[in-house]
Amino acid sequence: VNFDDYAHMVPNLSFGTGNTFGITNGREITIRGISGFNTTSYYINDTPLPISIDPRAIDLERIEVLRGPQGTLFGSSAMGGTVRLITRQPDLSSSFGSADAQAYVVHEGGLGYMLSASYNLPLVDNQLALMLSGYSTYTPGIFTGEYGIPTAAIGSGGPWPTLTVPASQPRQTVTHLGNDVEEGETLSLTYRPAALDALTITPMIMHQDQSNNGFPLADYTTQNLIQVRPLNNRESDQDIWTFGNLTIKYAAPFGTFIDSSTYFHRYSHDTEDGSELISIGGYGGPPLGGTCVVAGVYCPSPSPNWVNSNQFTDELRFESSFPDPVQVVAGAYYNKLRQSIISEEVLPYDSFGNPAFTENIPRVNEEAAGFISGTYNILNTVELSAGVRQSHLEYSNAYIANGWINGGSSDSPVASSQRATTPRFTAKYKFNESNMIYANMAKGYRIGGANSVLPSIPADPCPPQYTSGTTPYNSDSLWSYEIGSKNTWFDGKVNSRLATYRINWNQIQQSILLACSFHVTENVGSAVSKGAELEIDGTPFTNLYMNLGLGYEDAAITSAPVGSPLPVGSPLNGVPRWTGSLLGDYSFPMSFGKGFVRAQYSFTGASVSDNNPLAVNISTLAQRERGSYSLTNLFVGGKHETWEASLFVKNLFDVRGNLGDEQSEISELPGRPRWMITQPRTVGVDVKRAF
Repeated sequence: VNFDDYAHMVPNLSFGTGNTFGITNGREITIRGISGFNTTSYYINDTPLPISIDPRAIDLERIEVLRGPQGTLFGSSAMGGTVRLITRQPDLSSSFGSADAQAYVVHEGGLGYMLSASYNLPLVDNQLALMLSGYSTYTPGIFTGEYGIPTAAIGSGGPWPTLTVPASQPRQTVTHLGNDVEEGETLSLTYRPAALDALTITPMIMHQDQSNNGFPLADYTTQNLIQVRPLNNRESDQDIWTFGNLTIKYAAPFGTFIDSSTYFHRYSHDTEDGSELISIGGYGGPPLGGTCVVAGVYCPSPSPNWVNSNQFTDELRFESSFPDPVQVVAGAYYNKLRQSIISEEVLPYDSFGNPAFTENIPRVNEEAAGFISGTYNILNTVELSAGVRQSHLEYSNAYIANGWINGGSSDSPVASSQRATTPRFTAKYKFNESNMIYANMAKGYRIGGANSVLPSIPADPCPPQYTSGTTPYNSDSLWSYEIGSKNTWFDGKVNSRLATYRINWNQIQQSILLACSFHVTENVGSAVSKGAELEIDGTPFTNLYMNLGLGYEDAAITSAPVGSPLPVGSPLNGVPRWTGSLLGDYSFPMSFGKGFVRAQYSFTGASVSDNNPLAVNISTLAQRERGSYSLTNLFVGGKHETWEASLFVKNLFDVRGNLGDEQSEISELPGRPRWMITQPRTVGVDVKRAF
């Protein structure tokens, strides 16, 4: 249904909240130990999308998880790998559809549902077809808000001043915070003119709208589902995005020409409550005489954040179908992103009517690239391939801020322009049709840049090196070396894949949260990520399908400059040492048709988080522990002709898995981390029909 469902089944892939502000834009994916902003690319078909969205593609054909640098074909955002959702294309010859209804109960939450349907309709036989799909879902919130309670003495970050709740704020309890409401639609066409059946034109539009009433975050520990606050400044988020894609394919006798153009628009709005931090003096205390008129009383300070993105992407490529032994893939790529980020903490005003804080960050990212990859096949036994991508990357952004927290107004533009070359080399040897070994090496690259000038906050000054001018940071790059084998056993009943790798990562870009609550990016040194993956799947016995995945990775800093916040030996952010999964699916005949039992188990090892520990200066940074967790899912059901019904239990043992600490849009209240957790035990029924 969503990203979590398959991500837990992929060895050496982990995910959680990253070091980007807010709930909506905060997800981060780590593959083979390579974590951080813009290290994993995320695609629907040939369309790159922000990694923080979670598209629900109803007509999904398959999911590709490409591990290791994919920069040759997927660009600079694929240092660690690429996740790609491939959707089903409209069928020109027949009508068909499906409908799916789920009802479920989430422990500590209540009743939820998901409704979805899709339909394929040929409009002109063998020439034009339409596919429509849509869904609506509601997942109940599991958190309870208790308002009107002083919290200054709670937590380990004090001592704090003694504050009281204003008389206008009653004691009250609100349940089901953090609920998730989503709806989405997809429309796609396939047109293949009768006079030129080598040409295929496929336009596609996808829209999704998601909102939460309250943030789904556990205070202090992952087991706590109570959010205690002095004021009922309700937190919420909304995320709306639409993309339109036009893909044109022409299949010539010697190869296929493909052009894919996409326009993507996203609007997100988060509102966070900053009242506690402001009231206890996190930025010097609210200015009396403004909107906070009584000393020692909590002062309202909501903090809204808006992100507005527009992105255009076009890729033109050629995929050959020459007679063996040589094949070629070549193309050109262009991407331009315009984004505006606006954050406010207007309240409380000071006595002169100045807002507390406003922030505006307009930015433009642009990438143009050419790529080519060639493969040489020798007697269907040895296959050698090499590819390279040459990219030109540019970005520019301004940092415009104002308010008494900011110490007045500031404006700090930065820009960077760089070129990158990312090669890839692969060799394969086939013993026979069932057994092969391979080796590859590939380079990954990420553009450098500069930190904007930070404001001189009077009450909580930022380090002087960041307030006196822009501070540059270098591009980082890596080389990945991998060997592996792919084998088929027992007359094709079982497949196995084994891979080992080593990644040398240099000049790592690390986002660092300073004690003044602003972020900077610094090069913190070099690291090595090494590990292995084993995957086995197939039908060892009649009617039994099994899938085993096991991943091991060791990713740590190996060298660091003087003053680096991560000393040698520090583990990399969000990288568990062990990941594993096991799936078994057994089907059996019954009087009405066919029954099935499916069980899934996944394990995610312990890791660390660099999201929130405050650095007084660049030389101090502590890491938070994220504990290991296991998830178990069970499905029991039956199929009769076009009908299928099942009972399911997700997260059978009600485990509160730690997905990371959210990075506040304001600043984390000291002593109170807020954790994103896995969904508690969910029990439900699912009914499907194909027609």
